[in-house]
Amino acid sequence: MRIFPVTGAVLAALLVAASPAAADTWHWGPVKSADGKGRVTNGKIVSTATGLKITGRLHDATAGGSCSWVRFRYLTESGKTVYKSYKTCKAGWSTVTLRTGHVLSVEARVCRGTATAVTGRCSAYEGVWAQGG
Repeated sequence: MRIFPVTGAVLAALLVAASPAAADTWHWGPVKSADGKGRVTNGKIVSTATGLKITGRLHDATAGGSCSWVRFRYLTESGKTVYKSYKTCKAGWSTVTLRTGHVLSVEARVCRGTATAVTGRCSAYEGVWAQGG
């Protein structure tokens, strides 16, 4: 049996090829409601093996009675449009996390509302992520 010496460069290439690939990360936001009392900031998107993990911080600038909502709209690979909404009804910051499958695009808007529904004062939908840039 013959033993071949392995150089450092070859060994490093083998180790890099064997390690898991780093996830791609993008940033998005901020997006504000039409009246400026609701906003989402610190948006981050991480690609995973099963799709995207989209996070952000939703802020409500009022106390009592009203809420801030972030509404995501995304297009699946099969062409279906899906809506997901998150709210905070207390003054201050709340963390938002959306997990999607593999999608073609994601958009978000921030609205004002009650604890049960959006009542208006929405921003326009803004692009968060799109396949291919």
